[in-house]
Amino acid sequence: MNNTVQIDVRDLPCPEPVVKVKKALIGVTEATLQHASYEILGNTLTAKENLSRFLRTAGYEFEIGHSQGDQYMILIKGKKDATKRELSEKIIPKILFVTDDKVGEGELGVMLINAFLKSLSNTDVLPQKILFVNRGVLLTTDNAEVENDDIVEVLKELEKSGVEIYSCGSCLSYYALTERLKVGMIGNALESMQNMLKSEGVVRL
Repeated sequence: MNNTVQIDVRDLPCPEPVVKVKKALIGVTEATLQHASYEILGNTLTAKENLSRFLRTAGYEFEIGHSQGDQYMILIKGKKDATKRELSEKIIPKILFVTDDKVGEGELGVMLINAFLKSLSNTDVLPQKILFVNRGVLLTTDNAEVENDDIVEVLKELEKSGVEIYSCGSCLSYYALTERLKVGMIGNALESMQNMLKSEGVVRL
């Protein structure tokens, strides 16, 4: 009879759910999962997004089941060798770091952020990742402060080209926009820092 290992990440703040699951899964292989079931218990959307991304990257096969309210369980079903996604020839290992909904101040700042982000559709190279933090998340969400429809469409096209787009989970929570993301995925401080340290360069807007 298989043993069941439960990993409870309910109510833990970002990035603790990923850290806790990562530690619990150290040494877990396909053979391990033939004799034990691993279940992750959670109740926040940010944790679910972050954990799903971590498990996919690590090569785990899983399914998500829902119970009452916000409660959910992630059942790990198997593990395969993680494969690195092949980047298109245009994508380079750099990160675009967007910290505001404009570049500079006033109307000119709004015009500049629109121009810079829209120009990515026509550049010879693309960043591997785009990270939106602080007021930058107003560019990726449905909100009353920023008109961002054109930018969101550009970002969706960049996603199709292989660019990974993340919005800071803590920032989304601060602005009460966690449920209003229009493009990309929810990120966290741990993954953002790791991504920046591993990249060959960070370009800040």
